[in-house]
Amino acid sequence: MSAERLRKKGDRAIDRLPGYNKRAPRVDIRRPAKLVDSDGVEHDVTILDVSSGGFRLEVSDSPRIGEFVTIRAERGRPFEAQIRWALGHEAGGVFLTPVDTGDWS
Repeated sequence: MSAERLRKKGDRAIDRLPGYNKRAPRVDIRRPAKLVDSDGVEHDVTILDVSSGGFRLEVSDSPRIGEFVTIRAERGRPFEAQIRWALGHEAGGVFLTPVDTGDWS
């Protein structure tokens, strides 16, 4: 299978095989939750979607990129995570241990 050139970054080309997607499938859940930041402060958030490795949130205040947090849905156990990006009223990150998306139903 030939690689398709997507963009060039400096002198290094970044290639991707057609049809290849490195992200795990996302599950749309749109559920209210609490995000507990590294200072122990709770923030109301909405979990927009999750995968086995990460999540996307709707937030009123952007969390700090790189911050370690705990995400707690109304039902279920808390999940330890790290914020990787924040833009406007959305933020996303990765779970510190793999998550079964069935844990969110």
